[in-house]
Amino acid sequence: MQEFQYLGDILKEFFAPAIVNQVYKKAPLWAQVQKREKGVYGKSIYIPVQTAFTEAVGARYANNYALPAAGRNVYTHATIYLKRIYGRIAVDGFSIEAAKNKGGWVDIISAETKGVTNAFAIDVDRQSLGQGLGVLALFKSGTSGNSYFDVKDAGGITGDTPAAKFLRVGMVLDTHDVSNSYTRIHDGVTVTGISGDTVTIDSTVGDTIAAGDYITRSRVLVSGSTPAAVSVGEMMGIDRIISSADGLWDFEGIDRATETTWQAYEDDTSQVLSENVIQEALDAIENRTDANAPDLILTTFDLRNKLISLIRTDRQITTMDLKAGWKAIRYIGGNVDLPIMTHKNCPAKYMYFISLPHLYFYTLKNLVWDEKGGGVLKPVAGQDVYEAWFKLYGNLATDCPNSMGKLTGLTTA
Repeated sequence: MQEFQYLGDILKEFFAPAIVNQVYKKAPLWAQVQKREKGVYGKSIYIPVQTAFTEAVGARYANNYALPAAGRNVYTHATIYLKRIYGRIAVDGFSIEAAKNKGGWVDIISAETKGVTNAFAIDVDRQSLGQGLGVLALFKSGTSGNSYFDVKDAGGITGDTPAAKFLRVGMVLDTHDVSNSYTRIHDGVTVTGISGDTVTIDSTVGDTIAAGDYITRSRVLVSGSTPAAVSVGEMMGIDRIISSADGLWDFEGIDRATETTWQAYEDDTSQVLSENVIQEALDAIENRTDANAPDLILTTFDLRNKLISLIRTDRQITTMDLKAGWKAIRYIGGNVDLPIMTHKNCPAKYMYFISLPHLYFYTLKNLVWDEKGGGVLKPVAGQDVYEAWFKLYGNLATDCPNSMGKLTGLTTA
């Protein structure tokens, strides 16, 4: 007789590694980021940060033997709140019974696991690119009385298109009134259709919706209060990490307005991409930091292709191998030699300059199937249903944002 604990072993030994591999396949930036577990515990972690050096140095004129006045380095600390990301499957007893003559009901578990694995990988990828708010898109305009609405600004990033690229049929959404303490308007509505920038849901859009209101996955934002680092469910993303200003709260607990060493380089000038533009951005970052220089550029396909056309005129194009099987073209300019990686969901007109030695995913718990309360595969109380879920606890963070930068107004012509 096949018993639940042995089916649970199948999930742990086979499907857990498959999920990790799938995340790496679908999340190119995530695959490059360092994962840190040592010293991570509790709900948040603290990173000591040096913001200034002691200036107790200097030369002396002849016959002056006085030593410099003693000083001290200046320190603060960054706070990273750990996030919880889940995936869940459930199979009813009738499906189990119906599948017995088709190779066993483990195949049903396999199919469900592959589906949720894909969704999990795509969602982690989206979060790693974003602003740490959980925003999938914004309402394009006020609307009322319909079961559909138009969206803009994918991921909450102004002007990013396609506006609905992070929305999919079957997603369960909340909407939030930005002008009223981000109060939840719709609670757990389901997407039933998407056509261009128009989204259809299984409910009626209320008359409180206004242009710019948030659309998120269900239960990502606390209702009725301004989002804060501790109250947003999703992990921090690269766009917020590489920023010259704070959003709704201080980045990692440090005010970028007063602590300039906590500002990344950012240039929103509208300009045609060229090698000079890239080199000037790299030079500007180097002038702002004493840390490791950027060693990865992340951008869109069209900007990468523009760069290829520029490079092809005077030298051979070569590629570089990155982690998890990803490849990138090699950019060589001045004393710089670094890969340029593309991402299909990179914001339009954006180019990120990333210093991987200063980018980490702090992990409280690696991706794992939950085994509490009856093993991995659990009967649901009072129902003819069996379920399992996996989880990941952690957050993306940096210890030196001024080692990175972004250009946000690039064009190809």
